[in-house]
Amino acid sequence: MTKHRSTADRLLAISDLLDQDEELLDELEGLLLVCAGRSERLSPAAVARDTPLSREAATDLFRQLSECGVVHREGYETELVEARFRVEGTRTREIFDQTREAIQIVDAHRERVPTTDVTPLVTFPDDPAFGTTTAASYGMDGLLSTLASQAKRCEREIILLSPFFEGGGLGRLADVLLDALERGVEVTIVTRYLSDPDSHNYGVITSFSERAAERGVSSHLSLVDYTVWDEDTPPQKRTQGGENPRFTLHAKVMLFDSRAAYVGSANVTDYGFDRYLELGVLLEGAKVSSFRELCLFLLESDGAVPVSV
Repeated sequence: MTKHRSTADRLLAISDLLDQDEELLDELEGLLLVCAGRSERLSPAAVARDTPLSREAATDLFRQLSECGVVHREGYETELVEARFRVEGTRTREIFDQTREAIQIVDAHRERVPTTDVTPLVTFPDDPAFGTTTAASYGMDGLLSTLASQAKRCEREIILLSPFFEGGGLGRLADVLLDALERGVEVTIVTRYLSDPDSHNYGVITSFSERAAERGVSSHLSLVDYTVWDEDTPPQKRTQGGENPRFTLHAKVMLFDSRAAYVGSANVTDYGFDRYLELGVLLEGAKVSSFRELCLFLLESDGAVPVSV
């Protein structure tokens, strides 16, 4: 499928991988031109080491640059992230100039017409059949790396809705969430069974809350239980192992300030982030406000109960 993509599509893909960041574009162009001038070889791993790009994003970038004739792989004895590429200096200048023009055109369009960008996200199953498959093979981004990257950019607010949490899953996001709390970002976690001290969610989130307290940032962390029971359900049955709630949440949403929202199938578990096939999208732009307004409505409802752990 990649062979049939137009140069314009590849330019847009490159600009998206760089998050429309012209400073990063300049940095990468300089790195490529230095290698071209010195007849040195370059790998995605080296780019990930020397720039803000993740290894996955650097690998995807080299795929696009290879299709554009900017880089040429030499040898096939290693994985793509470690493979070494020869750089064409003249082609580098041409493609990076065209990418700058593409970024400017997209920015001008966004200023005139409010739009919503949609990035497909995926977690591949821990299945040998998917061993050589990458998100870029299907025009997607990795789920966990995208969530972590978005959390790192937040300045004001993160809202995380998920019905199920597990230590390994939350652990994969814990550091970026704790760093966000240290920056003064207000982090709100909404889940079910959080009022049940014997529930799995309670144990996992309590552990995270204790880490926040140790770092002195728990004042920016809010925990909310949305599990509404029938009035005739006895208290001893209002537990994870008791009766089914009358109302609760099954949605998986993560909001980043008012600019981006993840919506998908993955719970905050090791299975959701690394072992099962999970699909979702990252929305950026006009439609994000709809999800934020709905989340705020939920948080203000009678069934949303703040919890101290």
